[in-house]
Amino acid sequence: MMLMENIKEKLQKTMKKLNKLLALILAIHCSLYQTYAYFTTSSKVESKIKTLGYNFTLNGNGGTFDSENITIINNSTILPIPTKLGYNFLGYSNILNGEINYSNNINNVNEINNKEIFANWESTTYSITYNLDNGTIFNQKTEYNVEETFTLPNPTKTGHTFLGWTGSNGTTPQKDLSVQKGTTGNLVFNANWETHLFEVDVNPIIQNTTYNGGVNSFTFSVWLNDEQVADRVTDYYNDAVPYGSTIRVYVYDRDGYNITSFRDKTWTITESLIINPSWYDNIPPTITTFNVTNLGLHANQGTETGWDIRIYVDGYDSGSGIQKYQTWLVPYGNGSGSPRKDGNDRTMTDVINLNTASGRTFCAYAIDNAGNEAEQCKTIKVN
Repeated sequence: MMLMENIKEKLQKTMKKLNKLLALILAIHCSLYQTYAYFTTSSKVESKIKTLGYNFTLNGNGGTFDSENITIINNSTILPIPTKLGYNFLGYSNILNGEINYSNNINNVNEINNKEIFANWESTTYSITYNLDNGTIFNQKTEYNVEETFTLPNPTKTGHTFLGWTGSNGTTPQKDLSVQKGTTGNLVFNANWETHLFEVDVNPIIQNTTYNGGVNSFTFSVWLNDEQVADRVTDYYNDAVPYGSTIRVYVYDRDGYNITSFRDKTWTITESLIINPSWYDNIPPTITTFNVTNLGLHANQGTETGWDIRIYVDGYDSGSGIQKYQTWLVPYGNGSGSPRKDGNDRTMTDVINLNTASGRTFCAYAIDNAGNEAEQCKTIKVN
């Protein structure tokens, strides 16, 4: 009886040892069911999982892998995805730049076992934005990729000079800007301009005479871009008026004169500009001096029928002065007259029949710069 109990006890101990061994064997089997491989950052990684005999290489084809692990569960795995600046990952190929044979999700590791597979890429398309500030541009690219080299066209803007692009290239303006191969990311470029400057000169005109330095009592006011820059001045000059600015001139009355050009007018500056407000009076000039002198017989005349006559005329005008004098001989009695002739001091030669009772009538005529006229006539005879 004691012998049987000892045998039973030994059998129980033996079974416990067998159970522990069996558990150990099962644990080892389970560990073979899930296998790990670890990689560091690289453009090529090799997986050599010798437990089940897996051996494959991932070639990044210019891309790089982050620190990843590869887990194989039930003979399937998810491969790491590499990154490559300026490119989108498409999948893996059996040959370099070949067709896509695998995604990164592998359902059967045996498909890639004992192979080198290659990452496949397509270039990323980036946008290009232009801020032209009302300029105009032609033949500009609106998108690009990392493999391109190109030059931005220079824009134009009326009344302005293009200084260059800023933005994605930095803060220093650059003309004929070249974007080099290898550039990535959406680009933004801003056009920088220098505005053309023009001269504006406002001078009064009184009785058809321009006064570049102005003249007292003939005044006007000036506004630049709706801001008053001159108040009741006689002259205005500005050599730095930006293109596209507005100039307004208002002209004030002067006693005895009419404003005949404009009273209130606005211009948009696209070039240098001379502005002339004009005043005219309607008062005829005054002939203050009109002399007719008999100089005697004409020197080359053989008879006493021809005389030389000196005529002098002078006058006064309250505006800017007399523009023109004329004198002439009015036909009277026998003989002929003499046509009008400009000048305020002249001699008429060989005037005939001056000794008749009626003599001869001479006239003087004056016109001022406003077009106002005056006339006087005198008759002389030889006693």
